[in-house]
Amino acid sequence: MTDSEHQEAEWIEGCKRGDTAAQRKLFGAMFPYLKGAVRRYIFDEDEVQDVLQEAFIRIFKNLEKFDPSKGKFRSWAARIAVNVAITEGKKRQRIQELPGQTSLEVDPSALETLALGDLISVLKGMPKEQYEVLNLYVVEGYNHKEIGGMLGIASELSRQRLTRARKWVMDRFKLSGGELIPKMQNLS
Repeated sequence: MTDSEHQEAEWIEGCKRGDTAAQRKLFGAMFPYLKGAVRRYIFDEDEVQDVLQEAFIRIFKNLEKFDPSKGKFRSWAARIAVNVAITEGKKRQRIQELPGQTSLEVDPSALETLALGDLISVLKGMPKEQYEVLNLYVVEGYNHKEIGGMLGIASELSRQRLTRARKWVMDRFKLSGGELIPKMQNLS
């Protein structure tokens, strides 16, 4: 067990005893990590904060269910945060009835030095259903059966959305020397 994992274990035990100092420390340590996970699914900063609040409520409420023999606390907490983000995203989408694809205004010269943040911004222009599956599969490492369960779709539909997401990426980027290079003619 690493020093940080040992520290987290101490904070978790403190939280279970109702120690508010341990709760603050655990919250402070986990906040940036979980915020990054949630931001891959929720793009509006106010909504990110709402999702994080709900995720932390669930995490603290269910600390007794965390079993360190089954995995790391960060992974367990991130799974809760991602599930909240997906659930809240679905609710908000039904309420607002947002279109499936956002058009992005991207200056082609800015893409010559495409950074990770820029890549994520471009990927957010992908239809939401495809982006969610791509993110869950590639970034989070879930399989299609797990993704289907999280999104309430069949695993075959998850596979189809991943295929479409990959096509969407390949229509906009080319692979050169192991790096994705933007195709200047297809940026939206």
